[in-house]
This record gives sequence, structure tokens and C-alpha cells, in this order.
Amino acid sequence: MADAAGLPGTLLFLAAALALLSVALSPSAAAAQANQAEIARGKYVFGATGGCGCHTEPGKGRPVNAGGRKIDAPFGTVYATNITPDRETGIGGWTDEQIIGATRLGRRPNGERILPVHPFGSFNGMAEGDLKALVAFLRTLPPVKKPNQPKKITVPLFESVFLPAWLAAFAVSEKPPAAAPTSGVARGEYLVKAVGHCGECHTPRTRFQALDNGRFLAGNPTGPENSEVPNITPDKETGLTWSVDEIAYYLASGNKPDGDVVGGIMGEVIYGNVAGYKDMTKADLTAIAQYLKSIPPVRYKIGK
Repeated sequence: MADAAGLPGTLLFLAAALALLSVALSPSAAAAQANQAEIARGKYVFGATGGCGCHTEPGKGRPVNAGGRKIDAPFGTVYATNITPDRETGIGGWTDEQIIGATRLGRRPNGERILPVHPFGSFNGMAEGDLKALVAFLRTLPPVKKPNQPKKITVPLFESVFLPAWLAAFAVSEKPPAAAPTSGVARGEYLVKAVGHCGECHTPRTRFQALDNGRFLAGNPTGPENSEVPNITPDKETGLTWSVDEIAYYLASGNKPDGDVVGGIMGEVIYGNVAGYKDMTKADLTAIAQYLKSIPPVRYKIGK
């Protein structure tokens, strides 16, 4: 039994402990913890997209998400926009719903159409929770005051006539799940199709520049920046023949089974700027690999 003389000290200790516990569990403290968890989740989603690399100019020390990257397209030249939290030149003045709407539907708050070099059709398949977390993370990045560079459209009536017709005829949108799958091939499919938007580069395009989804992920001889993008279907002659572990390790490290090291745009995707594929869990990278091994093989040779 405790000594009576020591009882006041014990009571004081218990009172102090309860006071600290009540502070830790207060609504404001719980909200702060939840917000930090949301931001961490958003950073992870940001990395799983490849670090939204199009919005950062290539080169060491370039401000993240400040835009300006040149993108040549059949209809002209566009420049990636500033998506930092700067209120004047970025998206700092947009609401969360407006950012999500632009990401998913390709519309700015003023109703202006975002050109489909932004993969809104793929991003439409992202779960609401992942998008909200992504927005929370984007708001934590340093704001950069950098005006957006105007696009240079070379095709007459492109935005008023041809683009609406193209979208009506060829645009395909992924369907968002109620919640993001958490494991296995379903998780891999979600990460490949919606978050990673891998088809935007790895799927060949038709003569109308629409994705040829009959040859999904079969490679593209004239991909972004005139690069050859490989066939990553499991075709034994022209596709990806690596094992699940080799694919997952490549996505985590950029190291190929033959000892070569990734470069170009895929290198940017893996290494990221603030985060990239290298920051994803082994379980998620394995899920991606399992999904890639499960899709129909397509015989389509890219390169020599």
C-alpha cells in the first residue's frame, strides 16, 4: 500500500499526465495529426504520379511545379503551367474542388479547357481520397511567382472546332473507384492506369493522335520529346520479359537486369523531384509488376 505522505505527489503526477493526455487528444491536436497524415499520403500519391514532372523544367535546381516546360504537339507548342501555391501565377487562389476539377476534368476555374497534353482522362480514375490528399500536399510546396508562358497553337480553329470534336470522338476517361484498391493486381491496375497514367506514354497512338487502347501499353515509336517508349506488355518477343521482382526493383532503383541504368523521361518518373517511384512501397511496386504480367501480350516491336 502506498505511503499516505506520498499520495499528494502521486495525485499531482496523475493529474499532470491526464492534462497532457487531454491536450494530445484535443480536437486541434487530432486535426493537426490527421492533416500531417493527409499531407504524407498526398506526397506519396505525388510520387506515384511520377512527381508531376511535366510541371517542373528539366535541370538541377529548377523550382518544383513552377511550370515552363516546353511540350511540342501536333497542334503547336504548349508550356506546362505553374501549379505552386502562388496566388497570382499559380493555383494558390483555387479551392480544393477547383484543383480536383482541373486534374480530373481538364477545366480551369474560369471554364477554360486544359489541353489534353494534361492526362485528365487518366487522372479521372483516381479515388477522391487520393486526390484530396494530393491537393493537401501541393499546398505545402513553396510558392513560386512565375507567370505562365502562352501556348502557341499552329492549327487554325483548333481550340474552338477541332479540339471539341476530337474530345467527343476519342477521349476516354478512367472511372474512379469509391476507394483506392489496397493490394494485389487490382492495386497495380489502379496505379498503372489512373495514378501513374502509364498508357499516356506507353500506348501507341492512332493517326488521329488518340490512344490505341487495342494495343494498350504496347509501346510508342514517337513518344514524348520524340523518344521511343518500349512495349511493356508481356509479349515474349517484343515486350517486357522481366520477372515480377526485376520489374519492381527497376521501378525502385532505375537499374535494369542487364546492368543498364534508366535515363530520359522514365528516369525523371523514377527519381522524381520531391518524390517519385523510388519512394513507393515494395508492395505497391510489386503490385504494378504483377499487373503488367497479367495484361494481354501485344506483339509490337519498338526500335531496332
